[in-house]
Amino acid sequence: MATYLNIDGDRLEVIAADFAGTEKQIDAACRRAVSKLVRHLKVVVLRNLSMLTGVQQSVLRNRIFVNTQNSRNIAVMWIGTYSVPLRKMNPKQTRTGVSAGGVDRAHAWIFKINGNPKEVYKRTSKAKYPILKQQVDLKTAVNLVLQADVMKAFDRKFYTYFEREMKWESNK
Repeated sequence: MATYLNIDGDRLEVIAADFAGTEKQIDAACRRAVSKLVRHLKVVVLRNLSMLTGVQQSVLRNRIFVNTQNSRNIAVMWIGTYSVPLRKMNPKQTRTGVSAGGVDRAHAWIFKINGNPKEVYKRTSKAKYPILKQQVDLKTAVNLVLQADVMKAFDRKFYTYFEREMKWESNK
């Protein structure tokens, strides 16, 4: 799934006209504003995804990549949506099951195989088998965060960053 965020060019021209910037100054300010915005959006996604799923930010941080193409003022944010195994969230055995981060799984257990990291398993039925590795799904949470929080942060922050950068460029 790809989400594209577009910038209103008329509003940029109004801000640039306030500071009487040259084309070179406008390009430099826009490039820095896009870079700062995408770093800010990465933090917004990380915080809100962590709150929504209960997965620690340190686990999610490795799943968000940011790339900027300064020549075209384009920024790309890639978010990995594969499920997070509970073993990465420092699981602890409790009386009723397993607790890992903010996620609780009743009737689950921790099993260490040949010294490998702890895996968390749970039976899918009353029979002995089958058992499943326990994971936290991220796909729906990522979609919610992108549609709600990222769009709001984008609208709120980009023009603020651009205005600051234009002010800095004009005073340089």
